[in-house]
Amino acid sequence: MATKDKPNNRNLRALFSVICLCIIALGLIVYFSTQSVDNAQVNEATTVKQTETTEVQKRVTVKETTTQSETTKEPEQTTKQETTATTTTEQATMEAGDTNTPYKSFYKYPCSETVISGYTEELVKNDTMGDYRSHTAVDFQCAKGEKIVAINDGLVLSVEDDELLGKVVEIDHGGKLVARYCGLNTVNVSEGDYVTIGQTLGTLGTVPFELNSESHLHFETILDGKNVNPLDVMGKSE
Repeated sequence: MATKDKPNNRNLRALFSVICLCIIALGLIVYFSTQSVDNAQVNEATTVKQTETTEVQKRVTVKETTTQSETTKEPEQTTKQETTATTTTEQATMEAGDTNTPYKSFYKYPCSETVISGYTEELVKNDTMGDYRSHTAVDFQCAKGEKIVAINDGLVLSVEDDELLGKVVEIDHGGKLVARYCGLNTVNVSEGDYVTIGQTLGTLGTVPFELNSESHLHFETILDGKNVNPLDVMGKSE
């Protein structure tokens, strides 16, 4: 009987070993499966977090771009306002005439440079009127219908018809200098207009009290309320 029990004991131990190995194998399978699930969850959470961070960065970039665009527009608006203010100030200064200084140091001839009768305060014969009188002006040779231009920048003080001088345009040229353009036929400017040097004022007509002289512009300059030689004022005298 003892000899017969030994094989049975071996079989039981072998079966027990197999069962233990199966239990260990099952445990290992369960352990590694759990680790894989945990890692997958961690990776998934990390991916979501990175996506959220990217969206925040996009929102920040859009906000910064909008702020820069608004900042860029502000200098353009400021420049426009400064330009407008400068223009208004310049016009107000010219209109007020506080300093009354010449706008330019250079003067143009109102028409041709040829003088047919110069400036004099002495009495001279006037062939048209048949008397003697001073000629406090310069007569520049000019044909009827030719353009008459401004000798400098200035403000038109008046446009009038005079019995002896014809149609007269009077302009304040700054520096207490007023010029009278006499004997015009047509006039392109009005009282209160600002003119620039060389601008056409009108065309030549006739000077009633000098009709017997050849066609000319009768040109007077008044400095600080007193008649002066136009050629001296314009720096044209020799």
